[in-house]
Amino acid sequence: MNRLCIYVTYNKENKIEEYIGYMLKGLRDNVTTLYVVCNYAEILEGMEYIAPYADDIFYRENKGLDAGAYKDMLCTFIGWATVYQYDELILMNDSFLGPFYDFGRYFDLMKDVACDFWGWTRNFGGEYTDSFIGKFGSHIQSYYLLFRSRVLKSWQFRNFWEELSYPKTYDEAIFYFEHGINNLLRQEGFVPIALTDVWGMTFEYNENPYRLYSLELIRDRGLPILKKKSIQITNAGFDNAIKAVEYIEANNLYPANMIWDLIDSQFYIERYAPLGVNCLAFFYNKFKKIYIYGAGVCGKSLAVYFKHKGWKYKGLLVTDKTAKDTECILFDDIRIDDETGIIISVIRRKTSEEIVKYIEAKSDCKREQMFVVYDCKAIRIPE
Repeated sequence: MNRLCIYVTYNKENKIEEYIGYMLKGLRDNVTTLYVVCNYAEILEGMEYIAPYADDIFYRENKGLDAGAYKDMLCTFIGWATVYQYDELILMNDSFLGPFYDFGRYFDLMKDVACDFWGWTRNFGGEYTDSFIGKFGSHIQSYYLLFRSRVLKSWQFRNFWEELSYPKTYDEAIFYFEHGINNLLRQEGFVPIALTDVWGMTFEYNENPYRLYSLELIRDRGLPILKKKSIQITNAGFDNAIKAVEYIEANNLYPANMIWDLIDSQFYIERYAPLGVNCLAFFYNKFKKIYIYGAGVCGKSLAVYFKHKGWKYKGLLVTDKTAKDTECILFDDIRIDDETGIIISVIRRKTSEEIVKYIEAKSDCKREQMFVVYDCKAIRIPE
């Protein structure tokens, strides 16, 4: 099969991470041509991870995120005349790790499946309550999409990319690219399918499969990838994802240290500790007693992280107890001394600031005795 792959990556430090090289190595034997697009001006570190596998490397400003990179590649950098020389096109980004299993088996599995484009997972629909997107329908998730010749050489596919406006935000990229291309192609009679469909898997409304079921997808179904968002403590399925990583490590499916390093790296705060240091570990080792303030998704995920690291903490702190907080500790009921450290594990700035002020008003706890997870840029939710 004459197959073109366009792989998009972005890094604030202009750095190619090792996991990208591992992904491209696994992909290389299954594609005819592999282009890497960097959404920044030059690679300052890590060229050795992609040079052996990429047929060419393109550089551009991060305009339009991944969707903008795909648009520029198809419409301008390589052009449609070149694109039409291929039978299949893969569009994929750097948002996932793997492969844990040989990529070739999935191309073999899918070659006899009747469809016009396919991906790894299907989202069965839901609603974004805090986004202009609102309700959305069932679709193939866009971090990996393979388009067969019938779509690739259609005027509808070309017209979609020619007319696509560069998304300005992540939400716009989801709405105009991911939902947009799914809806358009389906309305035009093209047939989409996901590996999860082939495996007979269904999910509930508002369930994101890769966020909530990493273990089941990888262990039980053989999904070859793990989304990086799954291993962030903002993910409600973080505990499940950690179990998936433990399974990967126990069965030698992948250099697990690369995943553990990514998990640790989310706890970096600029100028808090030396570059490359896990700032949370740095804070943890300064105190004899540690509390986690917060009993929501972020607080409970942090407790899971502590268990994985073998760290001890005294309990989850809350300001007011509700029926679901029976195992939590009221802040007013604890004694704080100079050997006490408090990790404020919430991901919104306003809430974090309110908790800091509350602690300072209610105790002699100093600001340096508090670690605010919101300060970790890889974790916090933009306001």
